[in-house]
Amino acid sequence: MTATTKKIKTTAAVFELPQKLGILQYVEYEPPPKEWCASDGCLYEGVLTAEGCRKGVCVRYRVWVHSRDRRRWEAKERWRRRKDEDAGGCIRQQVADALWELAEKYDVGLWYEYRRVGVGVNQYDVFCGVVVDGVRLDQPYCRSVEECVEEIIRDYRRELEKMKEPPEPALVVKIDPVEELLKEWPELQAFGVDWVKKWLDLRDRLVEIAKVMRRFPWMVDVIRQRPASILHPYMIEAYVTRDGSEACLSLNQLRAYCARDGTVKEVTLELAFSRYEIYEERTREVYRPKSPPAFAAAAREYVRVL
Repeated sequence: MTATTKKIKTTAAVFELPQKLGILQYVEYEPPPKEWCASDGCLYEGVLTAEGCRKGVCVRYRVWVHSRDRRRWEAKERWRRRKDEDAGGCIRQQVADALWELAEKYDVGLWYEYRRVGVGVNQYDVFCGVVVDGVRLDQPYCRSVEECVEEIIRDYRRELEKMKEPPEPALVVKIDPVEELLKEWPELQAFGVDWVKKWLDLRDRLVEIAKVMRRFPWMVDVIRQRPASILHPYMIEAYVTRDGSEACLSLNQLRAYCARDGTVKEVTLELAFSRYEIYEERTREVYRPKSPPAFAAAAREYVRVL
């Protein structure tokens, strides 16, 4: 039920003692949702109160009651009674008796709410608990009145201690984007952390470089042995022959490093653009040497992969 639902208050005759004393019994309830209604009527639930003193006898009743027609109210539940319940609504009898004992020292009460638990006629169920001095507690699972009293007091004191504790500050975990990138692509550590931090805005380019270095691990050693502090990411170029037998890494326009049969050599790589073609499912630039270099027995075509 929503907080804006209007509550209805009516009189009822449920308990004999208040009737004998002439103390009125009032039931306050909320109209149930349509889903709670069946062919034999609707399930109305509310709180019965009867307070007052007559002829030297004082009573204070506050009990869950139910009705099908809003004329006859009953304190015991017949159609949804659980094994360990002997009181109306969803509060257990031993818990209700424990609240009577606690009422001498504490301001006690009940809370309840409707929760959707299924579909159809029985899609809603009632959940309730106890209130001690304004502190809302879950209903204890206990077998005797004494045990219920102990559990209620223990839960109440525990909640009071929680209220005294200062709220824990929200943990704000700041992830360093440089550390995150190096964790995913450790090959970039060959350039140094400062270099990666400097060119972090070109993250996509750095990832492309790292992918090629992962494919050709010897490039990591080449870069680690040479200063790269002033090297721009787009100055780095990589080429492979179409048959994959040779790979070259160019860090500037003058010198390059090529590996063939596991041997890395420093060479002068002079290439001329030839055409575009599909290589590894991407359109790549294909180059030919301007003249047969000294490190190659015959001119080969190179595909630019970086």
